[in-house]
Amino acid sequence: MEMEQKRIPLLQAMGYSDKAIQYILNKTNVGEIPSPTVSAKNQGTCGDIMILYLTIEQNIITEAKYDYIGCAGLQAAASALTEMIKGQTVKNAQKIESSDILSFLGGLPEQKHECALLASTTLKKALETFFSQN
Repeated sequence: MEMEQKRIPLLQAMGYSDKAIQYILNKTNVGEIPSPTVSAKNQGTCGDIMILYLTIEQNIITEAKYDYIGCAGLQAAASALTEMIKGQTVKNAQKIESSDILSFLGGLPEQKHECALLASTTLKKALETFFSQN
């Protein structure tokens, strides 16, 4: 835990909001859903990879988790996204853009804005798969 505490001032100095830092430190929604309704894997231009797992019941996203290979920016954005979409209809979730994730977080370093784009495009990819199956 001491190492995690040392990361806080570094992340703050880089421009991460307190909310983003808490998502990073708490590893919010990191993990796999054993039998998801749908999942999607997507790679960003920087090489980061996100895998999104969704459980959808009666067109409501009831569970959302993710795995990733990448940076703290992607972890913050993906954690925020999964928190934002839980309890949402698939139609409402489909409208989420990277700017919504950035606003929800209250700040990511400018060079990490592409992480929010990767999170939002991974969601869109998962929902396209869901719609094509239903």
